[in-house]
Amino acid sequence: MDVFKPLGNSCIKGLIVFWHLLIVPGSSSQLPQKTAPPLRQRHPFLAIWNAPSELCASKFGVTFNLPSFSMISTTQQRPFQQDVRIFFKRMIGHYPHYNELTGQEFNGGIPQQVNMVRHLEKAEHDIQKLIPSNTSKGLAVIDWENWRPLWSRNWNRMLIYQRQSIELVQQRDLSLTLQNASAIAKAEFEEAAKTFFIKSLRLGKKLRPNQLWGFYLFPNCYNNLHKDRFWTYTGKCPQQAISRNNKLLWLWQESTALYPSIYLHKAMKSSDKAKLFARNRVQEAMRVATLSKEEYTLPVYVYTRAVYRNAFNESLSEADLVRTIGESAALGAAGIVVWESSNTTLNNHTCSMLQSHVDNTLNHYVLNVTHAAHLCSKWLCQNKGRCLRKNWDSDDYLHLNPNNFKIHRKVNGRLVVNGHLSSEDLLHLSEKFTCQCYAGKACSSQKP
Repeated sequence: MDVFKPLGNSCIKGLIVFWHLLIVPGSSSQLPQKTAPPLRQRHPFLAIWNAPSELCASKFGVTFNLPSFSMISTTQQRPFQQDVRIFFKRMIGHYPHYNELTGQEFNGGIPQQVNMVRHLEKAEHDIQKLIPSNTSKGLAVIDWENWRPLWSRNWNRMLIYQRQSIELVQQRDLSLTLQNASAIAKAEFEEAAKTFFIKSLRLGKKLRPNQLWGFYLFPNCYNNLHKDRFWTYTGKCPQQAISRNNKLLWLWQESTALYPSIYLHKAMKSSDKAKLFARNRVQEAMRVATLSKEEYTLPVYVYTRAVYRNAFNESLSEADLVRTIGESAALGAAGIVVWESSNTTLNNHTCSMLQSHVDNTLNHYVLNVTHAAHLCSKWLCQNKGRCLRKNWDSDDYLHLNPNNFKIHRKVNGRLVVNGHLSSEDLLHLSEKFTCQCYAGKACSSQKP
């Protein structure tokens, strides 16, 4: 019996959640649980553009043609309909934080001291302003990065949140030892952070229920490349990071989507390290997605970039598109969001570089992957689910067979795919991929 089949029993659901907390990411013992249906019908893997590329047009006359992307949005703060809305710290409510360099305090500095009534009042105004009530289904991403809701994850520049929390406790009772004050501060900080996150999410879901609400960079895998272990890098999420993600069960059960990040450092360029980095981060998000309180897994939309995160004037190689976008599709993500900062619009050179990359490389690869994902879903899953690797740690990708498919550019500039699945293609799909059915749908992996 499929223990992950929706049973409608809260006790059994609790046991399922407990089981997934114990499973190592990508364990072959996992059975595909049903997942949320796609935002766009017949689009099992969505490609989303989320960059201020209109600035290139207004400043330098460099325009972007994005025919392969099903959803297109800007990162600029504008009160009109967008498929993706990112809420940075000053765009939603009163986010408590410090300027880590100057020590300047904003909105109480730490979550224990924020005025929740004022925060929610402003957040309600912000959400209603930036997401019109008639907006179609889309993504609502909260991007708060000054501190993290788990005490132990606030290190380096974030230590100020621990210090200020301890000081707040000591102000109430000077007789406490540092150890006792720290323990109290930790409990108070995490409870206040949890309340702040949950109430913010619940408000968003109440006001705009047709949006998928979640936090950027959650979950995180903490598998960043460090120079001291460059040659032995495995990409695996540290066990401590997995355990801490399990402690955020309350967050996964309140979110309606997950938004992990796989921005590549230039040091990983065109290497297997990029593949290992992205693969493990996406797979950890897929594991966390099973911890939803719903009877299906949360959709995972992976944030990626067209350039390397520490070299905004250098676009990703085609091989690294495979290692990021290709990995996300094959692992069962609901889509990718190609984000870019305003740094890529600073001058004519960076705008032209990005435009050329989009036109000559990115559009072609995105069309290849999204079309392959659609064909796999259509044939293998009867359009009732999406394809994902049977072996998550393999190099099997959802790519069109170049012997049977060709991508052409029409006179109007649009790209089209010509070709059909051969018996060899069907055999490959059935051997390497399985179906994750959508909630409310029954599907089975077909045999050729």
